[in-house]
Amino acid sequence: MTLSLLDRAFHLLDDACSPQDFTLIFDLCDVPDGERFYAGARSAMNRFPTSACCIARGAWVWRDNRHFKLETNSSIEDFIDRPFDLRREPPVKQLLVLNGSGARLATRFHHAASDGLSALLWLGHQLDVVYGFESPQRDPGRFNVLTLRRSSRSVRRSQFAFEGASDALRTSHSKRSGSRRWSTISFPSLQKFCRRCGGFTYHDLLATCTLEVLRQWNNNCRPGRAKIGLWVPMNVRRQSCKGFGNGTSRIRVYANYHQQTSLVEKCRAVRRQVTWSTKHGEWVVPENPWLEHLPDSIARRLLRGYLQLPNVDMATAVFTHANTSLANASEAFKHIERIECVGLLHTRQNLAINAATHAGRTWLTFTYDPALLTADDVRQLTQLYLEQIAQAS
Repeated sequence: MTLSLLDRAFHLLDDACSPQDFTLIFDLCDVPDGERFYAGARSAMNRFPTSACCIARGAWVWRDNRHFKLETNSSIEDFIDRPFDLRREPPVKQLLVLNGSGARLATRFHHAASDGLSALLWLGHQLDVVYGFESPQRDPGRFNVLTLRRSSRSVRRSQFAFEGASDALRTSHSKRSGSRRWSTISFPSLQKFCRRCGGFTYHDLLATCTLEVLRQWNNNCRPGRAKIGLWVPMNVRRQSCKGFGNGTSRIRVYANYHQQTSLVEKCRAVRRQVTWSTKHGEWVVPENPWLEHLPDSIARRLLRGYLQLPNVDMATAVFTHANTSLANASEAFKHIERIECVGLLHTRQNLAINAATHAGRTWLTFTYDPALLTADDVRQLTQLYLEQIAQAS
C-alpha cells in the first residue's frame, strides 16, 4: 500500500535528533503469562497489517509479523532511545517489564504508520486477546485506506495568531541530543468542573493550563510579552473512531487573551479559537504533489528546510489529550492502572505535553530532551502545572 502524504512526511522528518515516534506506557494489573502478550501483538498486526510492514519504494510492504519482537530485558529509557529503521523493521516495538503480579508495557509506534488513536485501537485489540475478551486473528486482514475529512475552507493561519512565529520554549542549553526523558503527574479528572462552568471542554481546560505554564516559564526566564502558542493535533478522519493510520492534522491555539481575566474566561477564549480554526479549516491537510512524487533525498531537504523557516509557526510546545473512551475502549482497558505517553519532538519544539484520561483520572506526561532541559527545569514546569490544576479545582 502506497504511503499517504502524512505517512511520508513523518518518514522524511525522522532523524537522530528528532525521532518521529511516540511511546505509550501502561501499568497493568493481573498480568497473565508473557506469551499471551506476544500472541496478542501478532493478532493486532494481522488486524492492522500496516503495523507488520516495512517501507520499500514508497509503499508499505507486508513482511509478516515474525519480524516483531517482544522485548523483556531492557530499561524503558534504553528502549525508547534506540533508532527505528522502517526499511528493515515494522513500525511497532514493544517492551514488557514484569513486576510481581503486574507489569509495565511500553509500546513504540512510528508516526509514519500510526497516530495516537490508531495506537489505542492496536493496544486495545492486543489486550483484549491477552485477557481473553477476544480470540486472536490468525490471518492478515486487508489494508485500510484512511479517508480524511475535506473542507471548502482552508486557512493557513488563525486570526488569533501573533505576528510572526510563536516564541520557542526557553531552555537551559541549546544543543539537542535526540534522547527523550519524561516526567508524569496525575490528578482526578476535572470534566465535571468544565460541564458545570459551561462554554469549554476538558481539553480546553488542559490546553489553557498548558498555555499559562509556558507563558509563566518564558516570562520567568526573560520578562516581557511572550508569544506562546500550542501545536494541537486534531483527528480529521471521516469516521472519527475508525481506521488505523495517520488521521491526525493540527490546529494552533495561543495565549492571546487578557491575562487579568479568570481561568474560566481564558478557557472560553481558547474554545473560541478552537471553534474558529475548526470552522475555517486550519486543520486541512494541503495537497503537496512535490512531496508525493519527488525522490526521498530531495523531498526530505525541501520539507525540513520549509519547517525551519523563521516565519513558519511550529508553536512553543506540543499538547495532546486522549480519552480512552473515545477509542471504543476495550474491555481489557480496565486492567490499566496508569498511562504515560512519551511524545515526539520536532527540532523547533523543546517540549511535548501529552495528557491521557482514563477511568476518572488524568495523567500528564512532559517529554523533553535532557540536553536542553534539566530534571530540575522539568520539576519546576510540572509544579507550575499542578498550581494551575489546583486553581481549577
